[in-house]
Amino acid sequence: MIDIAEKLFPNLLTLLVQLAATGIIYLLYRKYLHQPVMNYLDKQAEELNEAQNYAKTVEEEAQVKTQALEKEHQEEVERLKRAQQAMEVEARKEREKIIEQATHEKELMLEQAHNEIEIQRANLIAEVEDYLLDVALNLTERTLENYDYDETEIYHSLEVELEQMNNETH
Repeated sequence: MIDIAEKLFPNLLTLLVQLAATGIIYLLYRKYLHQPVMNYLDKQAEELNEAQNYAKTVEEEAQVKTQALEKEHQEEVERLKRAQQAMEVEARKEREKIIEQATHEKELMLEQAHNEIEIQRANLIAEVEDYLLDVALNLTERTLENYDYDETEIYHSLEVELEQMNNETH
């Protein structure tokens, strides 16, 4: 039959041999591997710390550069606003100048048109007067063709007519 006690409790000699082998492996590890492993781990930890410090430095520099860029951007925006305002002022001045020039040209054109109208009116009045004088002369000639007249009487009649015309015009 199977001895359960033997199966449940290990052999003391086997246990001691295993403990001795583990101790020897531990001593070998301590003598030959422990220091290089610790050096490697320290080196990795140091490199990790350097990487973290470098990351912090880069982040701080990035923040400084970002702030500088934001400040530069704000200054550029302000400069552009001032330039835009200056351009608007200049455009307003140019607009006013163009309006003033157009108004002046309009006034000149109106004055020229008024002068032309006056000249045409005077010419028309002169033409009408000439025409009326021609009509009056023709009527007078027709009337006087069959009339026997005395020169002194005609001069006297003309003088009276001229005086009446002068009195009417003044």
